Amino acid sequence: MTALRIAVADDEPLARQVVRRLLADMDDGADVEIVAECASGDELAATLADTRTRIDVLLLDVRMPGKDVFEVIDECARRAPRAMPAVIFTTAYERYAVRAFELNAADYLVKPLAAGRFREALARARGRSGDRAASAEAVGRLARDLGPRPERLLVPDRGRMVPITVASIDWIQAEGDYARIHSGGRSYLVARALTDLERRLDPDCFIRIHRSAIVNADRIKEVRPEGSSRHSVVLADGTRLVLSRGRADRLKRWRV
Repeated sequence: MTALRIAVADDEPLARQVVRRLLADMDDGADVEIVAECASGDELAATLADTRTRIDVLLLDVRMPGKDVFEVIDECARRAPRAMPAVIFTTAYERYAVRAFELNAADYLVKPLAAGRFREALARARGRSGDRAASAEAVGRLARDLGPRPERLLVPDRGRMVPITVASIDWIQAEGDYARIHSGGRSYLVARALTDLERRLDPDCFIRIHRSAIVNADRIKEVRPEGSSRHSVVLADGTRLVLSRGRADRLKRWRV
């Protein structure tokens, strides 16, 4: 059997050591070979761009310093889909990210890594390593869900996590350490701070109008005066929100 060529991307030396030990314990390690180790998103980008190094399977920690790892793999999937390795994500993420992996048919391992689950994931990856285009498609979809400019967000709905498109969002309000997303006449309470969502959303499309509210610019109908120096933002569905005085300049074109 041809040796499986593996890259390990994790910023924690101990985590990389655990992976090396798990691989060494698999049938004396004869059918696997670690060809690269990366401790940052920048190192990962350089490794995937190096055409001299063939990688069959990438064991990837989703949180590393440097360049965003989802941006890195999305770039690789777009640039060279036939060189894209099968990816096994290793994560300590909460439920919403695990559901994202499942929705996009991407394999994942939750830390701490268990030997039995690790073997299963690697066996599946070996089976997928021959179809690199399919691997590129799967990780590309995942990157666009969890990366810095997502196309979809996962929200809780009746005890399960479901995706909604970012374009469908009307506005978002802060509720303590949580945020409530309003979309299509419904609302979803997500375990994300408003500032976290603001960082991930396109600032040309989503505007922070108040410390407790972000609006989709496409939903703004008008900005109305409320007294001598105050304004409110009126959305297409009639929702009226307070506009912070310090943020009013960005909404000049909607003023009545």
